[in-house]
Amino acid sequence: MASTNTTTAPFIAGKKIIVAGGGIGGLAFATALSKQWASVDPSITPPTIIIYERDAENAGIEREGYSMSIRSDGVSAGMQTLRKLGILDSCLATSITGIQENPGSFVLWDQNWNEIMRAKVDKKAWSGLPVPHMRIARNELRGQLLQAVPESTTVRWGTACTGAAKLSNGKISVQLSNGKLDECDLLIAADGSGSKIRGCLRPDDKLNFAGAVQVIGNAVFPDSKVPSPVDRDWGLYLNETGTGCFLSPIDEYRAVWSISYRTAEPRKTLKHPLSSDQYQGIIKEVLERSKTFKEPIPTLINATDPLTIKELNAYDKQPFAHNASNMNVVFIGDSNHAVSPFAGNGANMAMMDAWDLAEQLCKNETFDEVVIAYDALSMPRARSVIEFSHRTIGLSHATGWTLWLYSFVLRIINWWGW
Repeated sequence: MASTNTTTAPFIAGKKIIVAGGGIGGLAFATALSKQWASVDPSITPPTIIIYERDAENAGIEREGYSMSIRSDGVSAGMQTLRKLGILDSCLATSITGIQENPGSFVLWDQNWNEIMRAKVDKKAWSGLPVPHMRIARNELRGQLLQAVPESTTVRWGTACTGAAKLSNGKISVQLSNGKLDECDLLIAADGSGSKIRGCLRPDDKLNFAGAVQVIGNAVFPDSKVPSPVDRDWGLYLNETGTGCFLSPIDEYRAVWSISYRTAEPRKTLKHPLSSDQYQGIIKEVLERSKTFKEPIPTLINATDPLTIKELNAYDKQPFAHNASNMNVVFIGDSNHAVSPFAGNGANMAMMDAWDLAEQLCKNETFDEVVIAYDALSMPRARSVIEFSHRTIGLSHATGWTLWLYSFVLRIINWWGW
């Protein structure tokens, strides 16, 4: 990053910042701001940061027990962002893939487990990185981000930000889930796709149903390892039934599976804890939808930990530009541009948003300059990722000639190594 040493104080100098949400984006923002503030003139008073997170510090497996792909290609510069945050090596050490000669990758399989395509990354995209991508459990990534948060940042667990209002002095009053109020000069909304802050300040900016429903679970093999090829690779199992199937390792003994289907209306989802009958009903449905799928898919489904079962409607929303004249609030990650799991990019974008916003806050003297520069970076990549996720939904559930054409083109791409 270019030096930001200056005797002119940036917008956030001496200000109090509240971050709504202690997930991937919120934690990354705190570290990113600390890293980049080091380039500001030391005589300038730094900002103070408080993070409010609704969950307890040790979230349950049903919220944290899945893996995600951190990438270095195109709009997915998650690997580069982890390097900037100073935690790439520690994340690789706790990742599923690590630094291996053949760490596995994203694959498209046909219904007989033949490879249609194996993802390849241009070496120029990951120049200077030990590997082009990694697969890491969400709780491991979040743990590394939490360890990197500077001691000067306060994290208050078990308390959510539920609303915000502008005060007559220009500050922001933040309503908390414990009934109390807090005040700040800048509010960062990093509270996910169901953002309470967005719901309060932008009540008409709602999520859009993307036309697919997923049932997701974690298969657990305490006495053996995850069966091949899901022990190393992750990706889509394409078939002729119109039922989507995504598979990925979490670690040596756990893997996540997702069975999905297209529908015009979202599904009424069950809430945890599930009864035995509810769990058995979901597993029965999943096995019926995947009855033509070949091993190890039935084995994975039958090895599911009941606590990890989730029914998920695929929602997303387009990004929006910030209006500096309204209130000093910035939305990052899913709170601004929610993406469904079909995007495979939520964590990458949350961390990139966090870094880019921190950079602009350290470089610019006015809030207007900050949000104009930030939106120019964040919005184009969010639009691109959402468009890609809709194409992935189409591919995942393709049948007949559409599936044949997809497979034909992708095999050619794979053969030529494009």
